[in-house]
Amino acid sequence: MYQIKGWFLLVIGIGLAAVAVQGLLRGWLPNGRNGFRYGKGVSRESQPSGFWFFFLLYFAGGLFIAFYALHLLSGYTAPLPPP
Repeated sequence: MYQIKGWFLLVIGIGLAAVAVQGLLRGWLPNGRNGFRYGKGVSRESQPSGFWFFFLLYFAGGLFIAFYALHLLSGYTAPLPPP
């Protein structure tokens, strides 16, 4: 069961970091309700501080989740308790 949680968290972490890198290349990051629709989000040109805040939030969060998943898969970290 821990293997499934580890692989799921690894995919989520890599995906979140990929959204951040994609935002860096395009100059636009999604945020807020229905954030993955193109209409809402922060642009690097119009809101630079918000863009870099969300870039760091997404990228750091993705790396943290991915490294936690790798530690979970390798057995270094105890899994999260069930809700």
